[in-house]
Amino acid sequence: MKIRIANGVKLHQVVKGMIDLSQADFSANYSLKGIKPFELTVAFDTFTEVVEAHLSATVVVTLECAYTLEHFEQEIILDEELCFNFTDPEVELESDDCFYEKGPDIELDHYAFALILSYIPLKVVKPGATLPTSGTDYDVLTEEEFSAKKQTVGDEFDDVLSQLDVDDE
Repeated sequence: MKIRIANGVKLHQVVKGMIDLSQADFSANYSLKGIKPFELTVAFDTFTEVVEAHLSATVVVTLECAYTLEHFEQEIILDEELCFNFTDPEVELESDDCFYEKGPDIELDHYAFALILSYIPLKVVKPGATLPTSGTDYDVLTEEEFSAKKQTVGDEFDDVLSQLDVDDE
């Protein structure tokens, strides 16, 4: 989706468009598995050197639970303000929320994707999921339990290595 920078001052412009990020690279967040296409509404004002834009959308993302590894859908309400400067390439060094765009068009898909990523924590837990306590062939331990058990259990490879017959030839 693109917005066009108008010459001079132009206030209260609103543009809506569909964004499809289903083929984006989700490796930036290992919990994110998919994004359904969504409608992005951009209300923006163009001034002499900047464009102030308000981006809003309801986005449905597919996430993977850190506890159960199950995939589930979650709704994100995107509601953000961005500023685009089209005269000063150094503006990004001075401000966290203002970006340089050469113009006259501003492509918004990658900005929307970055904003969606900012809403997703690195460790996602499905509603109602609980941390497993133990199971067949494994135990879940706290750090204190792990430290105590580690001190009482010898090196599991000691026995295997002592049985090897290694001759220097």
